[in-house]
Parts: sequence; C-alpha cells; structure tokens
Amino acid sequence: MTTPYLKQWSLVCSRFSRWSLAGLIAIAGMALPVRAEELGSKVLTALRKATYEVVLEKPTTDSLSYEKELPFDLLPFRERNDKYQSIGTAFALGGGQYVSAAHVMVLASDSVRRRIHLRDPNGRIVQLDRVLKYSMARDFIVFTLKDYRSEGVLHTNPAAKRNDKVFAVGNALGDGIIVRDGLYTSDTPEEEDGRWKWLRFSAAASPGNSGGPLVDRDGRVLGVVLRKSQNENLNFALPISEVLKAPADKAEVRSKAIFKLDNTDHTLMGKMDETLDLPMGYVEFGRALQARLKNFSLSLSDRFKTTYRDEMFPQTAGAQALLYRTNIAANFPRMVSKQRDGTWDAVAPSERREAEIGRNGKLAFGKMGNFLYLRMKTPDDASVTQLQKDSKRFMDLVLRGLYFSRAFGAERVRITSLGAAKEEAVHVDGYQRKWQVRRWTIEHSDEKIVAYALPQPDGFAILVNAADEFTSYMFEEDMKTLADYAFVTYYGTLKQWQEFLSARDMLPAVFESIELETDYGKKFTYRSRRMTFSYTSDLMKVTENSDLHLKPSYFKENDRVVWDVSSVLAGEDKDTSTYVLINRHPRPPETMPDADRLTWESVANARTPYTGVAFSDKTRTVIASAHAPQQTRGELSQLPLLYSVAYSVDSAVEKDLMVQRLGIFRQGLQINGR
Repeated sequence: MTTPYLKQWSLVCSRFSRWSLAGLIAIAGMALPVRAEELGSKVLTALRKATYEVVLEKPTTDSLSYEKELPFDLLPFRERNDKYQSIGTAFALGGGQYVSAAHVMVLASDSVRRRIHLRDPNGRIVQLDRVLKYSMARDFIVFTLKDYRSEGVLHTNPAAKRNDKVFAVGNALGDGIIVRDGLYTSDTPEEEDGRWKWLRFSAAASPGNSGGPLVDRDGRVLGVVLRKSQNENLNFALPISEVLKAPADKAEVRSKAIFKLDNTDHTLMGKMDETLDLPMGYVEFGRALQARLKNFSLSLSDRFKTTYRDEMFPQTAGAQALLYRTNIAANFPRMVSKQRDGTWDAVAPSERREAEIGRNGKLAFGKMGNFLYLRMKTPDDASVTQLQKDSKRFMDLVLRGLYFSRAFGAERVRITSLGAAKEEAVHVDGYQRKWQVRRWTIEHSDEKIVAYALPQPDGFAILVNAADEFTSYMFEEDMKTLADYAFVTYYGTLKQWQEFLSARDMLPAVFESIELETDYGKKFTYRSRRMTFSYTSDLMKVTENSDLHLKPSYFKENDRVVWDVSSVLAGEDKDTSTYVLINRHPRPPETMPDADRLTWESVANARTPYTGVAFSDKTRTVIASAHAPQQTRGELSQLPLLYSVAYSVDSAVEKDLMVQRLGIFRQGLQINGR
C-alpha cells in the first residue's frame, strides 16, 4: 500500500498508520514551569497582540446516530461552548504578513470544515486571504488576512546564539496563547541533504504550538516552532532567516514518499520537486496543492506497478504453486500476498473475531496491513440485493459487529449508524469482479470511511478504511489495487443463488455464463461454460436450503492467468455432509516440488482417496475418482487437465451403492476440456 511520508509536513500524517510523516507534530510535550516575567511586561504585551490561534469552525451537522445521548457535559467548558477548534498558532511579522507552519494551515478542499481561520487576541475570527510564500519541505507559510490589520507585529532576529534564553509562544493544548522558556541548544542539519539547519531548543511545546514564534528575551522572532524529538525535550524550529529569504513568487512543493503495498515487501521511493506561482488566493492554493499531491501519489502508484510488474502475482515465478492449487476455502476474504520465501499465497488475518448481527446474521473481521477485512453473512430479514440498494442499512449492520465510537473525555459512546453513504460507485477490478464502493463522511473528526463490498449469494466480502479527508484518496487508490488480489469463495443456498444470479449488473463476468435450474423435490442442474451436471433427489434432496459452494481460483489458460471457478460443491443442506464435489486439476510442471504435485499425482494415478472405492468413517461414506474432460485420450497422468469427482453421504451406505450412484452422476457430468 502507499506509504508516503511527506517529509517535514505533518497534516498528511493521520489515523491508522500509513502516511507516516516522520516526527512531525502537533507537538507533544510536558509543560514546564513558566517564567515569562523574564520577558518584561512590554514584550509580553507585544507578543500577545501579535500571536494568533489557528482555528477550524466546528461542523454544525452530524450524520451519525449513537446508542445514547452524547455527554457533552464531560468536555471542558471552553471545548464544549467554543464554535471553533484550535489547531495551531500563527504570528504577525508586519506589512500585513502572517506566518505559521505549513502543516497547520493546509486543509483538504473537500473537507467538511471548509476553512481555516485565525482568531485574534480579542476573539475576532479573521479569514485568510492570499498565500505569499510557502515551503512544504521547510514547513512554513506566509499569508495575508482579509480586511484586517494587526494591533501588533513582531520583529526578527536571524542571528541567534547558542545557549541563549528562548521562549516558545503558542496556543498550547488549545487553551490560548502561553509562553514557556528554555535554551537554544544546537543546530541540526536538514535530514535529506543538509540544505538548512533546524534550530533546536529546550522550551516545552505542546499540541497547538505548531506555527508559533520562538523568540529571544526582547521578543524578537528566532524561528517558527514545528516539531519535537520523540524521546526528549529537544524541539525543532525553522530559523526565521529561511522564511525571510524565501522567494515571494514561488511555492516550494517538495517531498519524498515511499510507496508500498500491504501484500508485498517491495518499496519504491519517489521525489516531488515542483512549484506553484504566488501570490494565490488561499482557497485556490489549497486546491492546487492537493491536486499536485494527488497527481504525485497516483503517479508513484503507477510507477510501482510498472517497476515491479514481473515480480508481483501472477507474473513472478513465486506465484506458480498458487496457480496450481484448487479447492481453497476462503469464506473469509483472503489476500494474495508475498511470503518470506518469495512464494505467493492466499492469506487471511492471523487474528479474526466474529459477532452476531441479529436474525442469524454474522460479521467476521480482522486487520491486515492498513485495512479491515470483513465477511458479512446477511441476517434472515435482509437480502444481498436489498443491501446493495440501501447503504444506510448495510453500514448499520456492519456497526452491529464493529465497535466504532466517539470519545468524550474518558467515556466513549458507540456509533450505531453513519446514515446514508455520501457517495456511491462501482469498481471493476482486473478480473472483472464488481465491487460496490461507498463513502461516508464523519463530520466531527473530518474523516471519511470507505467500504469496498463484493456481493456474494449470502452476504459480502468487504474492505474498509478510515482516513482524514486529505489522505482518503491515497488509501482508496491502494484499495483499488488490492482488490485485484482479493481471494474469495462464493456460498449460498439455492434460493440465495437464484436471487444473486438475477442481479446481472453486479455479477463477476465469469459468473454470467452460470445457469441454475431447480425443480425442488426432484432435480437440480448446473451449467457454466466449463461444465454441466445435474442430479435428482435419488442422489440427494433438492430444496431451497440446498447449498452451492463455488470456489474460484487463479490459473493459466491460453497463456494468460484468469480468475474462474475451479471447484463446485453442491450439497443437500449446509448442516449435513451429503454433497457432490467437482475439482479442476491442471497438471503441474515437473519442476514443482513434490508436495505441490501430490494432489495431481493422487488423482492421475488413482491413489487414495481417488480410487473409485467407497470408504466410511464414523459420520459419513465417501467415494471419489478422477474424471477426464470429454474428447480426451491417453493415460490420465499425461493429460494437461483432469477433474476429480467426490460423492459424500451423511450416513453409512453400502459400497456398491456408492459406486453405482457416483457412476450415474458422472454420466451426466460434461466438461468441455477447459
């Protein structure tokens, strides 16, 4: 999956794991004793007049429903009554120019928060007007305000001396502008190629300090507070000299990113070094910047796929074993992933949980990489086709199984509904499977939840991701790519299959040739482009609750890899062991290890259990044998393709009767050689 860490820029760093912008802030740290009186009253007054809160207007709507009334009384008075959320700090330099950290001041163009504002010392909310200077790498922005003149400005001191007393000024923890002291301790070269030096200081800084001024005893600005070390109180500021000498006509959009997909160990480094013409309106600048970042991310994803195409499944030699495996059960969605030994296999999360969602419905879930994988079995009072049309009910059922909550101090309140999806689409993956894509907006956290759901007869296989509005498209690009590697099987009753196959617009392409004929109590017939078979109630009961299990896999056909049904199980009922099972077996290359050739050798040479002789255990009787496609001749072991047929009965049955029944079934089994 994509793992860009846009260096020196922390807005894009959010939620689960993925765009880890190493070390960037909303800075964390313990508050130290304040001795701001060392600055003098005139200096303190000047600082407070020229330092501003950076705020976001809180959303006025909430699409979510909760299990109980929200306990807003648990929040601090200011947080519960303030219409704005404090996110950082800015300061006035004079000439109508204001400075802050770049990572504080950029908001996604489609964010529900819409605009970032400044709040002055008198509580007035002021709109941003134009961007004058900007550097993503150095992490600063210079801008103007609309119809506003600052009561105070700060002077600068580009020539600070080590071990001098310094003061961090900012909106620490969203509680207003405070001042904390420390020392200017050292300089640290910029991490990539040392183009400038970070100013290091020991004055404490907390979430909200980002973008505030670091000043000397006279209140002159030494630098812009940005971030801190993870394990010590040595914080980072950009020297103010870097801001002053930056060009006023170009925004520097420079970054490095590492792209990686969850299912492989391959990585690809990319660099973006672009400019935007300035000055530019603040809103227009945000849109232009996000467009550049999106193009960079998508181009890096495309380059990754091109660079490693021959080393990814199914092209790589390590994919060979999986291409010759059949009858893989994947009722819970798996992901085709590279293993430590270089081979590829269909793997599921190591830890999975399951929850009841009512009326015999179930939700199983587990996490792999950056995404949640879900398997929903629909309740008795909800069909797959109904949930395809009702995004609210679909996600309500998911939330019955997942615990998704909103925090109020130490208490968490469960979210029971996200409402109807804000956006819906269909994604067709590389194997022509159709995923229903739905997106929900979480207003209070400015996040987007995206679900990719693959319809199945009895439910859905689902990939879910949550991310802030700015990075959501980056994660979704990974979801589109990973959809190609999803490994699922299809299960349902005959009644569910009839409804599933009737919804033609969401069927995988390979299922469009499948036809089912049911004469309940008498006969069942299955037809596809690969095989046709039928059986009567003499072999096993045919009812609405009879089950059908199709297990697709990846295999080679006409010099290309296809995804198609390789195993069919038709059962009397999900609660019995009475069924017929047909498996496809392509002959593996001689170069494959013996363990990977074992099933083929057993089928081709009539070894156990494919002897055509019935055997019994304590609960059932089984018989199995090889079955060659029509119009084939020669030794079975020399054929390019074989099928196996098994018949199981949920009781003790005489062996001769089992042989007779299997023979009758095989007479009606037609395989076209594929």
